[in-house]
Amino acid sequence: MKMLDEQVKQGTQVLEAQVKHQKEYLLGQADQQKKQFIMQIDMEVKQQEMALDQQRMEQLMALQQQASQQKAALEQQSMQLTMEFQQKRAEEEMQKQQFDMEKKQQEMQMKMQEEMAKFGGGMPGGGNIFSVPMGMNFGGLQQPQQGTYTYGPNGELIPK
Repeated sequence: MKMLDEQVKQGTQVLEAQVKHQKEYLLGQADQQKKQFIMQIDMEVKQQEMALDQQRMEQLMALQQQASQQKAALEQQSMQLTMEFQQKRAEEEMQKQQFDMEKKQQEMQMKMQEEMAKFGGGMPGGGNIFSVPMGMNFGGLQQPQQGTYTYGPNGELIPK
């Protein structure tokens, strides 16, 4: 019986050793699978990060291109508005100059008429010592006619 107890004891030890070995093997396999699974998940995360970075770069480039196009359009609009403003300002300045010239001309005509009236009142028959027949060319200049004038296409004065 002692031998049987010895065999049972020995069989139990062998069985315990086998179970222990199998458990260690299972734990080793599980650790290895965990490591592989973690590596796989890490790789997937890296791929997703790279895809997000690529998407961000594409969107950033599209945004920059859009901003550049809008900037160019605004610059074009600004140049056009500046040109229109300068043109309107030049037109207004020309109109002002024309008005000033016409005003001076009218003032000069009024002075001339006053002067003519002064001299004309003392002459027999109400004549004017400075009178030149209307439309007569006097030294290359025509005598101004009574009335209002405008500027012709070449800048010359034309009676209205």
